[in-house]
Amino acid sequence: MKKIIAVDIDGTLLDSNRQISQRTKEALIKAQKLGHIVVIASGRDPFGVFPFAKKLEFDKYNGLLSNFNGGRITNFQTKEVLINHALDIELSKEILKFSEDNIDMGYIIYTDDGIITNSHDTYVLDEVCEKAFTTYKVIKNLADTLDFPINKIMFSQDPALIDKDAEKLKDKFFDKTTQVKSTPYYYEIMPKGIDKGRSLLEIANYYNMDMKDVIAFGDEENDLTMIEMAGVGVVMENGTDEIKKIANFVTKSNDEDGIAYYLENYVF
Repeated sequence: MKKIIAVDIDGTLLDSNRQISQRTKEALIKAQKLGHIVVIASGRDPFGVFPFAKKLEFDKYNGLLSNFNGGRITNFQTKEVLINHALDIELSKEILKFSEDNIDMGYIIYTDDGIITNSHDTYVLDEVCEKAFTTYKVIKNLADTLDFPINKIMFSQDPALIDKDAEKLKDKFFDKTTQVKSTPYYYEIMPKGIDKGRSLLEIANYYNMDMKDVIAFGDEENDLTMIEMAGVGVVMENGTDEIKKIANFVTKSNDEDGIAYYLENYVF
């Protein structure tokens, strides 16, 4: 039976050295050769996942990219954007203005020309650029000049301080947006109703497939919706305790080829 196999990147597809192991690579390529649809489901922008899609031979097998936590779905081979969800520009400006006036977190916005931030001191900015394989530029008071739609706004802060400011964003905008703490130091805002789970439903509908034929692999809070919605939600051993509670299966860790272990034993 044909399956949709969705894999998160950090902590799931990649090991602690931020590499795809040979065993995991071979398992996901084999899955595609057998006719399964493999999806990289990530909070990253498309450019930040292109190298991994290439390694998994998505250019041969029409693999899909679900970026911005489900905000944009792209066919890697054709580069066709199949589904796109963006924040309303006026709402984005309101969020940016509020953040500039009321919280200490720097914001990060992905564009086709690189990353935009409001400060050189934005927390882990170099790491963000490294993961996106791009550079950044600082634009002050972007809330006054923004004229393009954004798939998501990401804030970053010291893990010891992030919750206080995240709560302010949640109180102000939660009814208009979807918000998630994707790592101990990233807090992300997407269009209302958009998350990784919704993206898998949209992909399943695109291929006229049932959600029972979807397998999702993840490890963090922003993977929770796709673990819940998939026919089989597989959580890595290194995943958070919260997400393990809703898993259908807890596989081996990202350093022990957890994806390959599950596919070899339960799919092939």
